Order: sequence, then C-alpha cells, then structure tokens
Amino acid sequence: MRADLPLRAAARVVSAPSVSIAHELPGRLRLKLPLLTLPGLDTEHLARALRQIRGVASVRLNPAAASVIFTHDGTAATRARVLDRVAGLRRDQLRFHRPGEAPEGPSVAPLVSRLALLAALPVLPQPLARGLVLWAIAPRVLGGLDALVTKGVSVEVLDALAVSLGVARGSFGTALTTDLMMEAGEYLEETTMRQSGALLQDLLMPNPETARVERAGRVIELPFDQVVQGDTVLVQVGEAVPVDGVVLTGTAQVNEASITGESLAVTKEPGALAIAGSTLESGMLRLRADQVGADTTTARIAALIRGALNERSETEKLASAQANRQVWMTLGLGAATLAVTRDLRRLSSVFLVDYACPIKLSAPVAVRATMSAAVARGILIKGGPSIEKLSAADTFVFDKTGTLTEGRLDLCDVLPLGGQTEAEVLGLAAALEGAAQHPIARAIRGAARARGLAADLSGDVTVEVGRGLRASLGGAELLLGARHFMAREGVDFTPHAAQIEALAEAGKMTLYMALAGRPAALFGLRDSLRADARDTAERLRRAGVKHLVMLTGDRRARAEALGRELGFDAVHAELRPEDKAEILARMKAEGRRIAFVGDGINDAPALASAGVGIAMAQGADIARATADITLSEDRIGAVADAREACDRAMAIIRTNTTLALAINTGLFVAASSGRLSPVAASLMHNGSTFGLLLYALSQAGFATGPAALARDLPR
Repeated sequence: MRADLPLRAAARVVSAPSVSIAHELPGRLRLKLPLLTLPGLDTEHLARALRQIRGVASVRLNPAAASVIFTHDGTAATRARVLDRVAGLRRDQLRFHRPGEAPEGPSVAPLVSRLALLAALPVLPQPLARGLVLWAIAPRVLGGLDALVTKGVSVEVLDALAVSLGVARGSFGTALTTDLMMEAGEYLEETTMRQSGALLQDLLMPNPETARVERAGRVIELPFDQVVQGDTVLVQVGEAVPVDGVVLTGTAQVNEASITGESLAVTKEPGALAIAGSTLESGMLRLRADQVGADTTTARIAALIRGALNERSETEKLASAQANRQVWMTLGLGAATLAVTRDLRRLSSVFLVDYACPIKLSAPVAVRATMSAAVARGILIKGGPSIEKLSAADTFVFDKTGTLTEGRLDLCDVLPLGGQTEAEVLGLAAALEGAAQHPIARAIRGAARARGLAADLSGDVTVEVGRGLRASLGGAELLLGARHFMAREGVDFTPHAAQIEALAEAGKMTLYMALAGRPAALFGLRDSLRADARDTAERLRRAGVKHLVMLTGDRRARAEALGRELGFDAVHAELRPEDKAEILARMKAEGRRIAFVGDGINDAPALASAGVGIAMAQGADIARATADITLSEDRIGAVADAREACDRAMAIIRTNTTLALAINTGLFVAASSGRLSPVAASLMHNGSTFGLLLYALSQAGFATGPAALARDLPR
C-alpha cells in the first residue's frame, strides 16, 4: 500500500480486513491485522475500543508488525468474542488522524536539539554557535516578555532573565544549559500529566464516529454530533450504542459493563432503556434517541474526567504563588548585590540561582509522579486535589456490599427443622431456585451442586416478588422465602427463635422454608468478607485515620456483626440510597474530612458529596466518574495503598520545599559573596533542582513502573 494513500481511500480499504491467528497460548492471543498499517490510523482509539471486549484484560498493538496481542480470561467464549470483534471491524469504528496531524503529547525534540547543540558548541565557529544559542533560547525570552506585559513580574520573567543574562555576559553555554534544564522540567511534568490522563481515558468507551439514523424512510449514516433527539437510531452487533434511548424494535444481548459494572450481558427488548457506551453482543436494535451528543452518559463521564485532570491542588497553587513571590526576592537580592559590589559577574550568578524553579516544579512533579506510580498499583487518581484531600481525610466511610464484601452470597448454614436431612432440604431449595438469577438463588444452587443434590417438584414454581417462592411437593405446599412471607402464610417459626437469633447475631441473612404449613428449614447466608478487609482497616488506622464508618441497606444485626469483626467505629444499617448522602452531610457539619468508598450507581451522590470519593473496580462507570479516585484492581487493599501514596506525596512536597529553601539560600550567599561563578551557580542550582525532582520521583514510587511509563510516552 502506498504511504501517500489519501485518507478517504485508506478508510475504504477497511471494509473487509484480513485477520489471522499468528500465535496462541492459554489466555493470550496474537492476531495479524493488516489494517494497523493504514496511514493515519488512531491506534490509541482502537486499543481502547478493543479493551472493552468482555473478558479481555489487556490489548497491545504493534503497527510495525501489523499485529495485536490480547490477554484474556482464557475462556472459549472470550476467545470467540475477540475473533468476532476483530473480524467485524468497520470504518465507523475506526478513527484516523488528519494529514499532518500528530498524536497529542510533549515532544522530546527540543531536549534532543539542545543537548546536541550543547555538545557541539566547543567545535562550532563562534558566530554560528552564538546564533544557534540565540535561536534556541528565543522562545523562553519572548515568553518572559509576554508574561511581563500580561501578568507582571512572574517566574516566566525570571526564567527569561536567567538565560538572557548569560547571553549578555557572553556566557552562551551557561544560557543554553539553563534553558535545557528548564525545558527538561517542563517535559517531565507534561509527560507525567499525559500518562495519567491517557490511563484515565482508558476507562471509557469512546463515542462512535458515526451513527445510522432513519430519516424520511431511508437509513443514512451521520456524524455522531449530528444525531438529534427523537431520531431513530440503528445499532448492530459489535457496535457501541451512540445515544441514550428507548428500544423501539428488536432484541439484543447488550454488554453494559462500561456503564453498570455488570459483566453479564443483559437482554434489551422494546421498551427497555439502552445506554450510550454499551455494546451489542448479538441481535439488532432500533432506538429512539432521548439523550444525544454531550448529554449522553459517555460524554458526561468524559467531561467529568477532563475537568478533574485540569484541576490543581491547593498545595500546587500555593507553590506556584510562592514561586512568583520569590521572584521579587531574587530581584531584590540581585539589586542589593549589584549596589554593594558593582560586580555584574556576581549579579549574573545571583540571577541564575532562584527559589522559584525548585518550588514551582516540586509540587506538580510530586503530584503527577504519584498519579503515574499509583497506576501500577491499580489506583487511578483524577488530579492533584484528590491527592491532597485523601491525605487530609480523617474519616473513611465504606459502603458494605461490593466494597468490604465480595458482593457474592455464600450459603453458610443449613438447619433442618421438620425431620428432613440437610441434603433433602437443600435439594428442595435448589429446585425452587432453579430458574432464578439473583444472588440468593446462585448461592443455594451452587451449594447444592457442590454436594451433587437434586430434587423433583410437581407443578410450576410460583414467584411472589419480594416475598418468596411456592411449589407443590407430593400434594403438600412447599414455601421458601422471607420471614414476613411465612407469617402471611400462617407458618409460625417462633419455636425456633433461638436459632434465628443466632444466625442474625453472626451477621447472616436468614432464608425460611416451610412444608405443609410447618417449619422445614432455616438457611444462613452471608456476603463474603474480602480477604484483605481487616488488614485494610488496620493500615488506615496506622495512616492516621480516626474514624471508620460503614453504610449499608442490610439489616442492623448483620451489619453490626460485620462492623465488630472489622473494628469499625460506627455502623449505619437499613439505609435507603438517599440516606447515605444525608449521613455524610451530618459528618461534614461536625467538621470531619471524609473519604467515601463505594461501587454502585446509587453511591454516586455520596461519592460526589464526600470530601474525596473512591470507587471500586467493579463499580458502575457513573460511580467511577463521580469519584475522585477509582480502583482498577478489585481489591479493597488498594484504598489503603491510595491513602499511603497520597500521604507520601504530601510529605515529598513538604520535604522538597524545605530542602529547596535551604539549598538555594546557601547558593545565594555563595553567589553574592563571589564564591560561585555564573557557570557554577547555574550547574549547582539546576543540579540541585533536578536532584529534588529525582528525589520526588523515586519517593513517589515512580521508578517502580517504568514499563507503564514507556508504554504511554509520546512517540
């Protein structure tokens, strides 16, 4: 294929991609995908789309080799989904850079060019060397002049003075070295910011580029942003739903994992709501567009994340403001030095040593390095303010289900009451729950399968929503359900009150069975506590957290038993979703600094109202976007990891500020007394600044994740 193939022609080639398996191991699949060589293909967009395939853990594209490597859960179903999805790629699912458009990100070219020029200065003719140095430092000097006019005296002005003074004295090497140091710091900050932003964006399924819409009896393909409310939109297998809307016709299995956190596909039929960003695994749908463009679920989440990335913490703002104030002190010290010594060489040395540079860079670099290093530990931090707030939090509030617990019920106790054996009553319960898909049914059936149990029931099973199940067994009525269901049917469990109370005290949910109007069995179920929940609570205590609080809709006895097991200070049970935000509001009124940990859509108000919100990995994307911190690994220990990382970041900032003031005060004294030449002053100042930045990076744990950084560095 010609390298200068026009963009539109290149897009048409994608209509029938050739896909072949290059290599395969359990859980790993490498495919040859020629479309990766298409000019201008946005590979980051394609990788994000492929990562949305259910069961896929990671995707790595190699355009040079025209291959894509998937790691997945190893199941045949996931393998089939991967092959079907890749083979079905179409033009409207790809994006292309415009001709001449480069991917966003900082360029390493200015650093390389300055290093090369610095190395070549000794051998270049002097006029040429000076001209090239002036060309290299011109952007910084002009930027300082612009800042002086628009913002007044600021760090940019001092930066411009620092490089200009070297030129004025004829020290072109010093001027270039100073400019190189400043450029490297800016590159580092922008790179770490971009990496964190790119990894956060991986949480989202990008909006499709186009959508098919029925208008005037014809199906036409429109750019995504031209779809309007009321349009009838068609979505086929493998496509992302482009709008929030109601299904008009068709039936499909839809993967809503990116929206609800639920990994199982759900069936969408006429009248059901389809959410933007979900993906069709089978079937076809016609939707009435209710929310389009910037109002869709996906677009709202993306806007929230973009806004968070642009926020700076108060510490960063204070550091920047302090750096600007230090400019006046530097200018004042320089003026005093000149007045006393009349020595331009000393003045040059003083101007090349300033407090502003290390103070200005230390805070943002520590923050961005912490954000980037946290990614390797499954923690996605959405901006500097989140680091500051989590470090300051003195109260951690946890939603129970899916956070402290696995969100999966286990059958713990089978207590026969009417003469049958454990195996008999468990087999009957499993038969009653045979078609149900709720957590209780799955726990009962799983326990019965593990024992190889089965039972036959005569007639159909009748479901009474919110109460229980009813069937016939040998002419006798068999009931399974809640206590109030049994009471309504006239079954008295009072003689077994002690056993029921014991289950409640142990924090277990009780399920009741009756046969022929008499109690037959009690079943005790419990949501499995995460293995690292207790250790997480203890680590948070050691990190200075004063209050640990649990919120749950569960019955009080079960919740309090779990709270005692974990050593929590307070437990609020039997709550409605709206109660959580009210409890947080009361705590905030008491002066507590709150971090809230949750996972569901109903946790979004609490996540938003808390001082800092933390969303679990399996949570809904709405909850994750509302939160300040999201966990990409499904482990509660990451909450303690996040707190420790944020504490470390704030300690780094405090330490670096103290060291910067001490080191540069010493350099000021040496420069003003004539003990430092301009070159030595520049090297020592910039060397100490870089030393502080490297200290910040290493202490933040940034060096532990070089592979993650390398993957996202601009190329």
